[in-house]
Amino acid sequence: MKSATRFYQILQALSLDVVAGSVAVGAFATRLLAVNPQTVWWIVLPLAVWSFYTLDHLIDGFKSKGETGIYRHRFHYKNRKTLVVLMLISGTAATLLGVLFLDKYIVAAGFGTGLLAAAYFSVLYFGGRARRLLLPKEFVIALVYVTGIWLAPLVWYGQLPDTGVLLVMLILFLLAWAEGIMASWFDCEKDTKAGHGSFTVRFGLKSTKHFLFGLYVFVFFMLGYLAFALTGKLQFVALLILALMNLVLLFTISFPSWFAKNDRYRIAGEAVFLLPALVAFF
Repeated sequence: MKSATRFYQILQALSLDVVAGSVAVGAFATRLLAVNPQTVWWIVLPLAVWSFYTLDHLIDGFKSKGETGIYRHRFHYKNRKTLVVLMLISGTAATLLGVLFLDKYIVAAGFGTGLLAAAYFSVLYFGGRARRLLLPKEFVIALVYVTGIWLAPLVWYGQLPDTGVLLVMLILFLLAWAEGIMASWFDCEKDTKAGHGSFTVRFGLKSTKHFLFGLYVFVFFMLGYLAFALTGKLQFVALLILALMNLVLLFTISFPSWFAKNDRYRIAGEAVFLLPALVAFF
């Protein structure tokens, strides 16, 4: 049991659960828009997501020099040489495959998103007092995550989707943001000691928990509105999946003592983004 737990801890530190979730959300997006994705996209997407998250964790690891209570940061600092090489290979492979095989508009949008993310993280980690002017890190990561996944499906779709799909995208962003905030709530003490300016460190435990509950209620309100506005079976299934994701996150923050043990909140938080893959069965 200990070896299995240790193995999963390493997989989680390597963000492989996040990568799997990005593929699941990608399947959700292409199915909802009824587009046929290029095969190479299923390679570029996980490579790009893994490179992005690994870079973020490497920077956090370098900042703390491994002296932190956050396991993934210690892991990345300890294995920094290997992970830097793998990240460069992964990022280069994603870039080359995208440039060679994907639509030019997808590549241009991807580069634009990447440059904005790079500028943000440069200021976040090296900007001194200017960091106070930035949006919370969890907000930006959620925005890049959802935007990066939906870019290609939207280009293949060829036009602005209807309001229902746009609201589904907004809900996915809110869920990704809420998951990031929830993780910062559970990690508040560790983040404070490590000097990370997370959402919870900035706004406090009590205010963050109230904000999360408000966010979950707002998502349920949006889902209720869409349930009456949408008529297709596939769209209804998509709403059920989003409702289940929201419910799991709400359940997690509602029972913090149990979910804090062995980082169960991370397992629950990342597992919810595997649920969108269920849409493939309809």
